[in-house]
Parts: sequence; C-alpha cells; structure tokens
Amino acid sequence: MTWPAAAPAMLPGVDQPQTVRVILEFEQGSDPPRGRLLDDQAVYPFAGWLGLAAALEHVIGAGTLTRPSSPAPADGEPA
Repeated sequence: MTWPAAAPAMLPGVDQPQTVRVILEFEQGSDPPRGRLLDDQAVYPFAGWLGLAAALEHVIGAGTLTRPSSPAPADGEPA
C-alpha cells in the first residue's frame, strides 16, 4: 500500500528535515523475518531484525541521505 506524501509544514523560515520513502516486503510466515527493503535507487535484502536494521541504516545513511556503494547482504553479515 502506498500513501501520498505529507504536505510540508507551512512555517516560513523553518528548515524541514529531509525524508526518504521506502517499501518493505516481507516473506509471509518467515521466522525470523525475511524480505527486502526498497528505495528509489536500490534493493536491500535482509534476514532477521538486525538485518532489517542494517538495511535501514544503509538507506538513511546513519543520519545523512548518502547512498551506499552496495546493498546489505541478505544474511545481515558485513561483506
């Protein structure tokens, strides 16, 4: 399901934070959770909650909207 983007706040002179939109796809019934996180430029497969957290860190760039050089491995382990 896709939701429309929220309208920016109408406060002149106030900086608005940058945002990024992602899509989460989960394999139904998987335990631990397994799936893919997609943004406008890349696909990040993940397995487990730590794998999902790592994929999210890649997308948000740990506070900045930088792009990773490659997607996170599906097993959540560093390359």
